[in-house]
Amino acid sequence: MTFSAQHVCDHFPELVVSSTNTDKQFSHICSADDYDSASLVFVDNADQLPDPSAPLPSVIVTRSELASKFEAKKPSVIAVRNVRLAQALMKQKYADYANFDNEWPEIHPSAVIHSTAKLGRNIHIGANTVVGKNAKIGDNTSIRANCVIEHDAIIGESCVIHNLVNIGFACKIGDRVIVRPGAIIGNEGFGFAQDDQKHYHRIPQTGIVEIHDDVQIGSNCNIDRATYGATIISRGVKIDALCHIAHNVFIDEDALFVAQSGVAGSSNIGKRVIASGQTGILDHRTVVDDAILVHRCGVTEDVDSPGMWAGTPPKPFKEYVGNLNGYKKLKRLEERINKKLERLEEHLKGS
Repeated sequence: MTFSAQHVCDHFPELVVSSTNTDKQFSHICSADDYDSASLVFVDNADQLPDPSAPLPSVIVTRSELASKFEAKKPSVIAVRNVRLAQALMKQKYADYANFDNEWPEIHPSAVIHSTAKLGRNIHIGANTVVGKNAKIGDNTSIRANCVIEHDAIIGESCVIHNLVNIGFACKIGDRVIVRPGAIIGNEGFGFAQDDQKHYHRIPQTGIVEIHDDVQIGSNCNIDRATYGATIISRGVKIDALCHIAHNVFIDEDALFVAQSGVAGSSNIGKRVIASGQTGILDHRTVVDDAILVHRCGVTEDVDSPGMWAGTPPKPFKEYVGNLNGYKKLKRLEERINKKLERLEEHLKGS
């Protein structure tokens, strides 16, 4: 299927600053170093400029200050305010992964669906997937192969639930949520009580998980159901692969967790918090809005102001770097002292 540059401008007026030659057509989206004459290409900086001696792609999406560099060969040039954001939204519309199993019927014959489950319009359910009693699945949602949707679970509209996902009983998933392969939503939280003999006894976790709209959960993540109430993942949160969110955690809107990060029980994470890879947050801790946790940050104390934090316990980044420099100076001083001691020992042996 082909689209015109004008089609792009019409669908994304909030992004477009200016455009030329909008009658040009494209059939696919490519990178700036691997395209053909039917491509749409994103160019965010001068280093990505195509070879001026080579033919240009049909449509170029770029920043206003770079737009004039392409005018001579007359492609369609769409200048936008934010090239990276344009790439995200335009690729979703024109070149996203096909999440529906079009090679099979909408509901695969091997799927097991309880008679009381309520299925929306235009949904796809893949091979060997199980949908339990009173479960609800919204319109335009795709549930791929080998998933388990337990009883009373609710999944909203336009969601994509990838292979081997388990969504536990009574958990709630909002609209436009993507859950990557192998994730477990609503597994029992890790709660035990110790008796006088120091034996552990399981505390049943009878709450749920609520995942709000526009959330993405990465592959092999585990989000535990609450002991009581709900573990809540708010609108727009993005969680990378191999993360663990424990029971009764609250994560506010647009937070971002990079791979192998973990949040222990009953912690509260603010809006737009960024946790870089292998961040660890202890239980019952609070991280304020707009905090950025880096260098395997270990949050053993509350993070009470926005900005960049690192270390265990967490320190403002400048203080953390200053401490590292101090350690380096001490190391160099230790090496100098050791060398002097070696010379002194050699001197004493020779005297």
